[in-house]
Amino acid sequence: MVIRKSPRVAWRTIAGEGVVLSLDTRMLRGLNPVGTRVWELIDGHRAVDDIATEIAREFGVEAERARADVDAFVAELADKHLVEMVHAP
Repeated sequence: MVIRKSPRVAWRTIAGEGVVLSLDTRMLRGLNPVGTRVWELIDGHRAVDDIATEIAREFGVEAERARADVDAFVAELADKHLVEMVHAP
């Protein structure tokens, strides 16, 4: 399974921080730099494990910590219908 952005969101990076808008709820969410990078890596081709590995490498954190944090963040995004899990292309 890979993760992709919902087609019902709009987003931009402004001054290094991501801003995500749900087109359904009109809720606007600001992302910190790590959240922004996770969001950028959500491309419909990578699994959560792949994203966590990249976050650990880029930010110099332990793999287990990166996985736990990415899992929690992705779960929050999924709860808000901002991302979807899909079968790998």
